[in-house]
Amino acid sequence: MNKTIQIQELAIAITAKNLNPNVVNFDFLKYSNIISSEWELARKPVYTRNLTQLIFKNGIAIVVQPTRVVFAQATDGREIQELQISQLASSYIEKLPNIEYQAVGINPKGFVTFTESNDATNYLSKNLLASGEWREFGSTPVKAAIQLAYTLEESQFNLTINEGLLQISSEKSVPAILFSGNFNYNIYGDEVQTRLQHLNQIIHNWKNDLETYKELINNKFLSSKMNNQDLIPFGVPISPSL
Repeated sequence: MNKTIQIQELAIAITAKNLNPNVVNFDFLKYSNIISSEWELARKPVYTRNLTQLIFKNGIAIVVQPTRVVFAQATDGREIQELQISQLASSYIEKLPNIEYQAVGINPKGFVTFTESNDATNYLSKNLLASGEWREFGSTPVKAAIQLAYTLEESQFNLTINEGLLQISSEKSVPAILFSGNFNYNIYGDEVQTRLQHLNQIIHNWKNDLETYKELINNKFLSSKMNNQDLIPFGVPISPSL
């Protein structure tokens, strides 16, 4: 059977000048109607001079630093149309329109899993990299990571491919390949309102970027000649291999 990418997370990262992480806290988000009053924190929030981090039980995380704000949501088996971070990002911009927003990244993450311990290693070193003596060094199969950059019509798409481990339980993990994507857009316009409109347009087109990501991974990287390596169930985050 052919492998297909399993979406793990979608994040929207907005770069801006002179963000103040201390402005954003749970009460501000709730009373400004950026988040629903029904949202509950999954853990104690982090508030420092240069960082605000809020993680909610619905799988959404908000991280604010002096140069960027990130909205991320784990899929956790949800349908893609159920993801809420584009509306969340737009609400944040609406309430804080005078910030000098500069760029935005639409960042999908996904993975495929393998049943045998060396299958993920072999996928990278034998399917994506040319053969050579560089492979025959050391006492274990070489580990690889690949970074690629594609120029698209309106953005640059960066793709990082890493070998990792999918944690099935506290005692069991399986090999996997993680595909981390980044559609990087600059925000254009001389007027504040024009720039905000462009920013919101990019955010609301996230589904198109996700489809581009999936099409590239499924059609260009996950070939049918690997069909003897069956997929296994998934549902927990990947931790990078060391």
